[in-house]
Amino acid sequence: MRWVLVVVVVLLPAAVAAESLPSRDLLFDPIVVPQLEPANFNLIDVRAEQRRLTAPAKPTDVDPHSIFVIKRHLGIGAGDDHGIVHGSIGFYLTVAEWGRWNFGVPSAALGFGRYRLYDPKLQQTVVKDEYTVFVSLASVHYRLKYIRALGANAYINFEQVYDLRHNVPGSQVGMSFSTK
Repeated sequence: MRWVLVVVVVLLPAAVAAESLPSRDLLFDPIVVPQLEPANFNLIDVRAEQRRLTAPAKPTDVDPHSIFVIKRHLGIGAGDDHGIVHGSIGFYLTVAEWGRWNFGVPSAALGFGRYRLYDPKLQQTVVKDEYTVFVSLASVHYRLKYIRALGANAYINFEQVYDLRHNVPGSQVGMSFSTK
């Protein structure tokens, strides 16, 4: 019932308006459409592609002055902290490069861990494998070499991780690959 009242209150002033707005004629210049010959767009595309391929490469005047280069790495890692064996597969993002070293920012990884848990039925601790999510808090990637078969650079990475499921910090060593 309230919506009816709202509609009446909103639309009532428009319905009782006594005078309409003044109007005037709009004068436009006539539009002339030129008559064009039919064009073969395949030929235009081929010529543009040939011009792009034969154009000389633009020379670079100076080397870049910044160490900040964004690279995406796909990698694996494993670690053993306080008797907890864990491993992960993750997507790393590095933002700075200094020589062969790349420095990463926090990123997510899926993994597993072998944890000691208390079993109330057995009334003792048991070792159990569980899947978890890791957050790589900080990572450092050292470039080893370019692998031609993969088309990517291989890196060894060292990282500090945090297990979100069990609230446990740790560290890992692993391999990562980047195409850049």
